[in-house]
Amino acid sequence: MELESKMGAFCGAAQSNYDDACVAFSAANKCAPIERETGVKKLADKLNPEQPHKLSVMDVKLITKASGDYTIVNSLLYSLDMVAVAVDKNGESETFVKRTLDNSIYAGELAQEALKHAGQKRMTGRSKNTIVKKAHTAIGNLVLLINDMEGRTPNASSFLSMGMDLLSSGVTVPGLA
Repeated sequence: MELESKMGAFCGAAQSNYDDACVAFSAANKCAPIERETGVKKLADKLNPEQPHKLSVMDVKLITKASGDYTIVNSLLYSLDMVAVAVDKNGESETFVKRTLDNSIYAGELAQEALKHAGQKRMTGRSKNTIVKKAHTAIGNLVLLINDMEGRTPNASSFLSMGMDLLSSGVTVPGLA
């Protein structure tokens, strides 16, 4: 009986998050062009929790790919205690320093949002979505940093290259300054 109660609470919370994600997706995207591109019919209805039409797994995949908006996928994975990151397979490899400095920028943007909302008891859905989007951008940058590092560090010369990148950026090294 206890498991049934826990699963009921899980399903209720997951459904609520999914419904919120569908509404956020609908607000952020124009449905008609996505319908034309994907062939998904009645998209606006399927994104409206009040309507009987529901998105299939394939619908979610198609509209996510077409729009580049991962809101619905993120909500599904979050309910499973997971986080997804979109990785641009065609993205250019960046230096360690560039990725690290980009990460500082993203962290600063998140800190700015935290200051903006400090002391507030509640947050609007739009603010929440903005913060989540910025956090996903930061996580994506870290994944790309890891990807770049994995691709660049098969031998000692790569470590020397990374060290030179760091020194050429103007970082002071204790004992050498």
